[in-house]
Amino acid sequence: MHGESSRGSFVAVQRWVHDLDAVDRLTVAARAAAVGRDPETDVELADAPASAHVKRTAQESFESPAFIVRRSMPYGGIREHGLNFVAFGESLDRFERQLRRMAGRDDGVRDGILAFTRAVSGAYYFCPPLRQGRCDLSAFGG
Repeated sequence: MHGESSRGSFVAVQRWVHDLDAVDRLTVAARAAAVGRDPETDVELADAPASAHVKRTAQESFESPAFIVRRSMPYGGIREHGLNFVAFGESLDRFERQLRRMAGRDDGVRDGILAFTRAVSGAYYFCPPLRQGRCDLSAFGG
């Protein structure tokens, strides 16, 4: 293995809880603006506001692109609904830059979805590199 991929990767895991009463109080247009996608087609809105989630987390829009692999899965029960989120990347920096932008730390513009969802837990994990199908800890003194 060569370059950055030989150093392993990082996983960020979060659980987000949605305030469904707050979502219900929003108009369809306000929901679309918060996310930045048409709720029926899931197509990104060309005229989405700067606060739209898709604009706040657009990986290619960072000065140094912040590409990560990210996936989410909704969950829900009688008392709580939300999203389990997982992101994979070669560094934690890319994920943390996206979080800072969502919070408005760089330009004062908060992500629109923060009006109805909040992260309640999170963790980072390190995934060591593999060599011949086994963990290769040689670069870490192992």
